[in-house]
Amino acid sequence: MNKSQLSIMDLLHTLLSHLLIILLSGAIVGAAAWAYTTYKIPKMYRTSVTFYALSNINQDESATTDITKNRQLASTYSYVMRSNLVMKEAAARLEEMGVTTPGGGKYGYAALKGMTIVSNTNTEIFTATFASSDRENLQIIANTIAEAGAAKIKEIVGGEAKILDAAEAPGAPYSPDVRANTVTGVLIGLLVASAIVIIRALTDTTIWTEEDLAKQYSIPILGSVPQLAALEKQNLTKE
Repeated sequence: MNKSQLSIMDLLHTLLSHLLIILLSGAIVGAAAWAYTTYKIPKMYRTSVTFYALSNINQDESATTDITKNRQLASTYSYVMRSNLVMKEAAARLEEMGVTTPGGGKYGYAALKGMTIVSNTNTEIFTATFASSDRENLQIIANTIAEAGAAKIKEIVGGEAKILDAAEAPGAPYSPDVRANTVTGVLIGLLVASAIVIIRALTDTTIWTEEDLAKQYSIPILGSVPQLAALEKQNLTKE
């Protein structure tokens, strides 16, 4: 049969005839994705600290001017909070407290900086979010960085970053998403198996039926040779 002339119905029939294999492939890949996500990918946790930015209060300035300055300072404070200077100070404090990584090593300033994201929303409020696989120590790490940052802001800028909400112990991990990865694995398994079945159907030049022969050569079928082995077996059964 000329495989380039396969119709949509032919392809659907081919897929349905291999449905069990396709479903099994999806289940296997999905299970593999679930197992890898559950047991191999480290679970990530996060917590956050919220700050209120304050400038040095000048009695001659209006309250509106103060609010505007505080909003502008929030952006500056955000940068200072994530600076190497703050992270090195936090690393030194954590070392003094005996806080170590899950592997037993010291927390360097680069590692602390990598787990810290500081954001603001054009208000006097800005937030530092901390993400790590170290669930046990994340709350201590976050509050230590926050306190070190607030101290450096007061020392360098002269303003004040008041901690509104300190970091709390993290709850359930936010990553990896086991459900999403499992569903993705199932879909990949189904798609790959379906693609293999279709490719095999398109590249298979074997003629199985008279209909295949007629489609490939567009000639009428004058006769066919019976399967002699089947006929002999049928005759022996009758005898």
